[in-house]
Amino acid sequence: MKAVRKHREAHEEHDKKRILRIVITACMCVLLLISLFIFIRSFLPVTRFELSGVTNYDKSEIIGYSGIERGDKLYSIDLGDVEKRIKEQCAYIEDVTVEREFPNKIVFKVIEKIPHWYIEISGDYYSLDTNFYVIEESVTKERFVGLNIPELILPNLRELKCGELPDFGQDETEIRKVLELVYAVQSTNFKYRITLVDIESRFDVNIVVDGKYKVYMGDISNISEKINAVEKILKSGDLEKFAGAEIDVSIPETVSVRPIYE
Repeated sequence: MKAVRKHREAHEEHDKKRILRIVITACMCVLLLISLFIFIRSFLPVTRFELSGVTNYDKSEIIGYSGIERGDKLYSIDLGDVEKRIKEQCAYIEDVTVEREFPNKIVFKVIEKIPHWYIEISGDYYSLDTNFYVIEESVTKERFVGLNIPELILPNLRELKCGELPDFGQDETEIRKVLELVYAVQSTNFKYRITLVDIESRFDVNIVVDGKYKVYMGDISNISEKINAVEKILKSGDLEKFAGAEIDVSIPETVSVRPIYE
């Protein structure tokens, strides 16, 4: 019995040592593979770029702003710094995520700010996003006109700074009333046809549609009714036969239209 027990114990000891050798060998192989992967990865060059998202910037512009060049080591790039650099230089980008894709690709995922208005002050032009924050400054308006962004004229406009709200209005009441009108216009069914909103005086508001229909709205009261009146006459198709028209909806119950002929 003792001999059998000793034999069994020796056999078990042998199995333990064999298993230990297998585990150690497996761990060494894993470590070797990880080291090899890290070593190879450190030499992988960037050779491909991809731009994802709807944006007015093309891929070459984003690559240039990123500071990444072909041949840079894929895993030595600080993606946080790249994202920060792009956002600092691209006024219209709301957010950007930069990702690596093994073995050699950088992917830029872009969310862009949507310009809804442009404003002129002292010969300079500024675009505003949907939340009324200033996006970009320009010495000309051609870029904004080319993007079909409508012009906005505000009362008592004093200053515009990128990343901030416009400084305008005599008091809180005027600011609130103007913003109510702006957001109401942004919500209309014909918002993409608007070329100008003139609120230089909140008692004498004018809107231009399609660049040829001038709509006089009077003061800022009853905005919803006045906008509904404008939508109704634009939907009717009665204006299409004229080169332009002056429309008075200051009293929405009695809309008047004066056609302008070529």
